[in-house]
Amino acid sequence: MIKLLLALFTLLFLTACVHDISVSPELSKIKKIRPVTIHSTVAYYIPPERYLLSVTTPGGNNDDLRYAPYKETESSLKKVLDNVFTEVHKIAALDDPKIKEDSIQFIFIPTIETMSFSNSNVDWQPTKFNMILKVHVLNAEKKELFTTYAEGKGIANFGRYQKNPTYAVEIASRSAFLQFQDEIITKRAQLK
Repeated sequence: MIKLLLALFTLLFLTACVHDISVSPELSKIKKIRPVTIHSTVAYYIPPERYLLSVTTPGGNNDDLRYAPYKETESSLKKVLDNVFTEVHKIAALDDPKIKEDSIQFIFIPTIETMSFSNSNVDWQPTKFNMILKVHVLNAEKKELFTTYAEGKGIANFGRYQKNPTYAVEIASRSAFLQFQDEIITKRAQLK
């Protein structure tokens, strides 16, 4: 009987849980930092396979984190573009008729990479989270003008993640999108 209980306890201890989280930063914190408006109509495109992508990365205590990076951060991408450009649309494909109909001048296509880690043997919350946000910027003829690169890093200690379990995630994703916003403004001369 004791051997059976020990085996069950070991199995339960070694069985990891998956925690569903969101990697979307709080939209109210994605503010227009630099007072620049680019007078252009733009669009963003997230390929369907990316939009539906579910990602699993490590959390603490042998648990995992599960999230949909493109679906969850779409509103952040749109918010940044709204902060910078006069008009923003979503397109369904790179040959979407809306490109001509709405006189879209530039198309933004994001690529997101994430990494999470926790040194906790007790809690599932991530103590470190990284988000790399690369955005390919194309003109209306689908010629790539440039690619932006942003890397957000979030770190949470015990007190931080006890108050907000996804604190490190929030900091990393917000940082990545604010860096992206800043880079668009910095490279605005290339948007011709």
